[in-house]
Amino acid sequence: MKRVEIVIQEIEKHLELLDYEAEKINNLEIDKMDTFDYEHLMILDAYIFRFIKLQSAMGEKLFPIIFEMLTGKFYTEVSFIDILNTLEKYGFLESGDYWNTIRKLRNEFVHIYPWETDLKVEAIKMALENQEKIKDIFKRIKDYVSERNLQQS
Repeated sequence: MKRVEIVIQEIEKHLELLDYEAEKINNLEIDKMDTFDYEHLMILDAYIFRFIKLQSAMGEKLFPIIFEMLTGKFYTEVSFIDILNTLEKYGFLESGDYWNTIRKLRNEFVHIYPWETDLKVEAIKMALENQEKIKDIFKRIKDYVSERNLQQS
C-alpha cells in the first residue's frame, strides 16, 4: 500500500503546482496577447511541464497500481487500453478514449517547438479546459484507495 500512497502524494503535488501555474496563466489573459516575453513563456512552459508530469504520473504509475488492486493481475500482463477499459468499467474514467485524448495532448506539448507559440497557447487552453476533469478522476481514485485502506484496517 505504501507504493500507491507515494504516487498519490506525488500527484497531489503536481495538481497543487498545476493550479498555481493555471492561476498565473489566467491572469495573463493569453487570448488577448499577440506576443509573449520571456517571463510569459516561462509561465506557459512551467504549466506545460507540470501537466506532462501529472499526466505521466497518473497514466504510468497510478492507473497500473489501481488496475492491479481491482483485478489482482499484474499490469504488465495487459495492454494499456485494457487498463483504461478496466478503470472505465469501475467508474474511474468516463471512457478510455478520454484518457487517450489527454495522452495525445501531452504528446503535443512534447513536440511543440519553442517558436510555435500559437500551437502552445491552443494546447494550453485545451489542458486548462480538462484540468478539472483530471482532478475528478484523481479524486475518485484517491477516495477508492482511502476506503480500501479503511476496510483493511
